[in-house]
Amino acid sequence: MAKISFASTFLLLPLLIILLSTIHKPTTYAKCIPPPCQGKQSWPELIGKDSNTAYNCIRRENPQVNNITFLISDALRPRADNGMCCNHVLLVIGNIPSGGDGVIKVPHVG
Repeated sequence: MAKISFASTFLLLPLLIILLSTIHKPTTYAKCIPPPCQGKQSWPELIGKDSNTAYNCIRRENPQVNNITFLISDALRPRADNGMCCNHVLLVIGNIPSGGDGVIKVPHVG
């Protein structure tokens, strides 16, 4: 069995850093689009639907929305700046009466 030397490990370190930097891309958030908002802005029909269905429906019905946040809770937290973003929707996911997890609050632009 070959023994790995310190020098060979040292030479592989830059390669590892380059590899990790290409794999891990930091999340960038879409810039806020202020009102007036265009397209559909509320989806009451998604109550009880699973998160994937809700996500796809929102993206399909309002292409302006490019920032959908999933909140696993039933308590909404207001934005710190109380700003309105036409491209942001909050999906609140929780236990639904029929069993399983689904959308528990009406998703809307904001």
